[in-house]
Amino acid sequence: MLDAGDERGADDLCASTLRMYRGEVLQAAGDGEWVTPHRARLVEARMKLLETQFSARLRLGDAGDVIGELQAVLATYPFQESLWELLITALYRAGRQADALATYQRVRHVLGEELGLDPGPQLQRLEQRILVHDASLGVPDRTAGLDLDAAAGNLPAMSVELVGRRSELAALCDLVAATRLVEIVGPGGIGKTAIAIATGRTLTESSEAGPGGVWLARLESATTADEVVDALIAALNVIGGEAALFERLKSSTALVILDNCEHVIDEAADLAARLLDTAPRLRILCTSQVPLGVDGETVFELAPLALSDAVALFTRRASARRTNQLVGAADEVIQELCRSLDGLPLAIELAAARTKTLSIEEITRRLDDRFNVLSDPTSRKPERRRALRATIGWSYELLFPDDKRGLWALAAFAGGAPLSAVEFVLGALEVPASAAIDVIGRLASRSLVSVDDDDPSLPVRYRLLDSIRAFALEAMSDEGLTERALAAHAKWFAGAAASSTQGVRSSAQAEHLSFARTERANIDAALAWSAANDPPLAVDIVNGFGWAWIVLGDSRGAQRILTALDAVGEMAPDRDRAVALLLASWIEASTGALELARDHIAMAGEIADALHNVDLQARCCYYLAYVVSHHGEWEQALELTSRSRALYDGLDRPWDQAANALFASRAAISAGDEGRSLEARDDVEHWLGIVEDPWLHVRRDAMLGELARIQHRYDDAVLYIGRAAATSQQLGFRQTEAYQVSSLGRAQCQAGDYETGAATLELAIEKAEATGDLRLAALARVHLGRVLRALGQRTRARAALDTAAAWHRDAGGGEQAALGECLLAAMDAEDGVPDTEGRLRAILDEARRNDDAHVEVFALDALARIAAEAGDVATAQDLCAAADRRMERVSHFITNLDRTDAYSVRQIA
Repeated sequence: MLDAGDERGADDLCASTLRMYRGEVLQAAGDGEWVTPHRARLVEARMKLLETQFSARLRLGDAGDVIGELQAVLATYPFQESLWELLITALYRAGRQADALATYQRVRHVLGEELGLDPGPQLQRLEQRILVHDASLGVPDRTAGLDLDAAAGNLPAMSVELVGRRSELAALCDLVAATRLVEIVGPGGIGKTAIAIATGRTLTESSEAGPGGVWLARLESATTADEVVDALIAALNVIGGEAALFERLKSSTALVILDNCEHVIDEAADLAARLLDTAPRLRILCTSQVPLGVDGETVFELAPLALSDAVALFTRRASARRTNQLVGAADEVIQELCRSLDGLPLAIELAAARTKTLSIEEITRRLDDRFNVLSDPTSRKPERRRALRATIGWSYELLFPDDKRGLWALAAFAGGAPLSAVEFVLGALEVPASAAIDVIGRLASRSLVSVDDDDPSLPVRYRLLDSIRAFALEAMSDEGLTERALAAHAKWFAGAAASSTQGVRSSAQAEHLSFARTERANIDAALAWSAANDPPLAVDIVNGFGWAWIVLGDSRGAQRILTALDAVGEMAPDRDRAVALLLASWIEASTGALELARDHIAMAGEIADALHNVDLQARCCYYLAYVVSHHGEWEQALELTSRSRALYDGLDRPWDQAANALFASRAAISAGDEGRSLEARDDVEHWLGIVEDPWLHVRRDAMLGELARIQHRYDDAVLYIGRAAATSQQLGFRQTEAYQVSSLGRAQCQAGDYETGAATLELAIEKAEATGDLRLAALARVHLGRVLRALGQRTRARAALDTAAAWHRDAGGGEQAALGECLLAAMDAEDGVPDTEGRLRAILDEARRNDDAHVEVFALDALARIAAEAGDVATAQDLCAAADRRMERVSHFITNLDRTDAYSVRQIA
């Protein structure tokens, strides 16, 4: 059929016959000697069928489509010269002369190395025919009378539109116009070739490329200096070898693109330098994973796509697959997928190809096995263009052994690491510390490691893209070194934990908090490994970083601590267990889990008593004072802080003394006890003269503001508390900031600015919820409800109070829970809800038992309103008078403007 000119019939017949071959030939027949000749004949027949089919498709004009299939077949049958001939011919007919010549050099190398043979006569003749542009090969001879300054170049058509990269493209065009050697560097798959071609095409279309045109030489198949030169010769269609190439270019204004230089970096650098010396008007644009290192070069580092561009690329490519997967897909789902793909265009395109058979959610879920997902089995492109693993593997195989271990060490870290940490893990992987800087430098120069040095106040961090990290983890696992690296990683963070608490409680607090915040993912990873492999180390880590989590308002800290305790079982020393329980209790109290916090303090107290450890006993006291304050149990808090102070008097613990004094002051101020408040203030000032802890100093400012409130110096209160809130925000004390903002809102109201105070309380609620401090959010809502009611905004007031009451009921109580219930009952009475009077009297009785004077005032006012509206003016006046007397006790807490019900009674009377 083929000889008769029926190419289509030959193609169809070969395809149907080849489908009869399934798997290995005569697999069921076993390995007996009798089957060998039959199997050989069938294999030979398959080769003949493949050769005939590819020949037919070439004659039909399918040169570009068969290239990938021929490469795949030759990977299995590398010694079939007839197939190599077809591949070289297909490359030439596809306009890839350089690749065709490079492929000839490759087969010559394969045959020489493996069989000790030279290519056959037909292959040798084919090379010569390509060099002279034999017209019978199917490509017109373009060398006759060639004038580079009149040529348009050889850029391939852009088969798909370049998405995003507008600013990068504009910058590259400007650089190429102004600079003779520009190098686009970046990791594999980031789109260097695409933007280089787009740059050349943009310059051509705008007539800025000059009359010499733009010429693309692909170097991915080149392995030697001669092959690099041959690739450029073929790209420019030059006859006569290297001398003719340089002669042709010496007066040219052309732009030459040398694509994929990283594996022949020295050879490409040498060629570029010689070209620039020989041709003074020539310009060169290179793509590589590492700079050439040539004098006068301009390096342009290509970054991953911005998220918006990544989403646009994914959407366009997926839509082009005629898939309905995008229909109804939420924007955030696509964004999550694109964010996980590192902004790598190749990864995004491969994910888009998968939408033909998988949903976007399924692709995202399977990214733990990203290299199987991010490949396109239907593509005919070379493997590096259709499989992410192959793209990264190409870069990986170019590395020195120590550099590979550098990737492994960095892969042990989640979210990057400082140099000292990487050096430590590299040491465990047997790379000397003296070599670590060079290893990181080489990896960074190859665009495999990104360097974060934007903030000069922070240590430089080194990180891997997720895809490169996944590849490195696989490679490290294959070498059996994963556990060694992860053990070193955990040990380094345990060492950092050992100095964290002392650092956080010092003038170096910002540095240590920044470390705990930045390394959160690494600390969690170290904890996970330690819990499974070295539980005592996990306890060391949580005890070291626990106080940092408290200051940062990290609500997950308690969970980390308790997980470590569960893992260690009975192996942890008693003191370490007590410290962990106390740290967990503080975080639990901060997030509203007050009963759990009490239980853990009680357990720590039992250990402290058994050990006769005075430091732990004192700590248990003021930690419990912190917990009971959340219930408004101010007298018990004062008793506990007094006991703690007495215990600490015999120890050298100035930081703990300062913290304890601050809690004593808070309890005394909240109880309205000015005398004990002043005594506690003096203690605070004494100890903070010794302790340089910004967090405690912020709390001192807040304490001075609260003290100003009970002394009715409301403007001073706004000043001090506002300063504490601003400093907390500046230093990143998110949970402390939320509390200070809540206090600031109350102080603003007391200073007479109810509108501003209400807005500040709403901000406090947002900040509290953002840190997971739902207890504080409920407290702020109670105060907000009180203020909004005073402003006449009853609907918003009820919404705030209802939400707070629901949380308090679920939590079993909390600070100002009684006030919230009282205000709701008062509003129900105002709305005429039946049986409200009984609720209010019960609330009044409870308030009197607990000495909650402010709750008494609101309950008495509400009962007075009920009496007045029922016509019993005398009783109403008596109740209001009783409330007025109690106001003397709580005038620092509420103002007459808060007393909506008392105002109504006086209007009626």
